[in-house]
Amino acid sequence: MSDHNLNSKNLTATGTVVAGPTRIRSIYCGATAGTVELKDGGTGGTSKFKLAMAAGQTCDLPGSIYFGTDCHATLTTANSVTFVF
Repeated sequence: MSDHNLNSKNLTATGTVVAGPTRIRSIYCGATAGTVELKDGGTGGTSKFKLAMAAGQTCDLPGSIYFGTDCHATLTTANSVTFVF
């Protein structure tokens, strides 16, 4: 897997990370701990990943998580989460 052409997006509330097919490679939780749930297909889509994160925690995935439609993140309590894709 190549590490070039990476992008990132920060969300401060529940929303779309990427509108289209993508692979999430890393997740960083800011100053407030919380739960991050990633879905393929919007708010009602298939849940592909859910993690309770501590404040300041980085989750570097050993590979990547593929989202064929889009990547939607539901943030519970966490108010600043950065995704690398």
